[in-house]
Amino acid sequence: MLSLPLLAHVTSAAVATALTASMTFGHYPVSGPDSTGLMPPASILRPDARPGAALDPFGEIMHALSAMKLEEAKSERNRAMVDWLLGHETGAPADFTVQRLNAGLVYAVNHPDAAEGYTLREFGAIPYGPEMPFAIRLVSGTDGAVQVEGYSCTEQAQLGTVAATDADAEALSQAEAYLAAPDAPDLSLPADCLIAALTKR
Repeated sequence: MLSLPLLAHVTSAAVATALTASMTFGHYPVSGPDSTGLMPPASILRPDARPGAALDPFGEIMHALSAMKLEEAKSERNRAMVDWLLGHETGAPADFTVQRLNAGLVYAVNHPDAAEGYTLREFGAIPYGPEMPFAIRLVSGTDGAVQVEGYSCTEQAQLGTVAATDADAEALSQAEAYLAAPDAPDLSLPADCLIAALTKR
C-alpha cells in the first residue's frame, strides 16, 4: 500500500496522469521493460514491489487517499472522546481510569452518589484502529441491581441486569467482546456520534 508519508509527495500531476491513463487506455501500462513511460515505476507506489511489477497506480493512490481519510476520522474520533472525558468535569478533573486491552482502550468514568435510575459508570471502548467506538452504561436499578446498556453511534441496546458487585466485570466483558469485533468505520457519521448518542438519554 502507498504509505501516507509517500502520498504527501505525490503531486496532483501524478493523480491527473493516473486518471488520464485510466480513461485513455482502460488498463494501466505495465511499469517495467514494456512500460510506455506514462506511469511511474512500481517502486514509487510500493517500495517493496519487485522489479517490473504491474500495479494499478490510480487504484494505489485512491487506496492511500482512503487510508488518509480513515486516519483523519480516527484522530477526530479520539479528540471527541477526550472532549467527552473533559465534559464530565465538575470543578475538578474527571474521575476516570484507562485500561489497555489487546484491541483497544477502555475508559471508565465514575459517577459517584448516583441515585436510583441514574448512571453509575460509563465505559468507552475505543479500538486502536479507525473502527467505530462503543459505550457501556451502568444504571442503578431497584434492590441493588444494575442495568447494563450498550450504545453505538446508531443504536442503544439493553444488555442485561446484574448484581452491583458484578457490574464492572460485566461492563469490561462487554467492552472486550466489542473490541474483538468492532463496527467498521463509517465516514458518513460525525466524529462525536457516540457522545451524541450518550447525551440523548
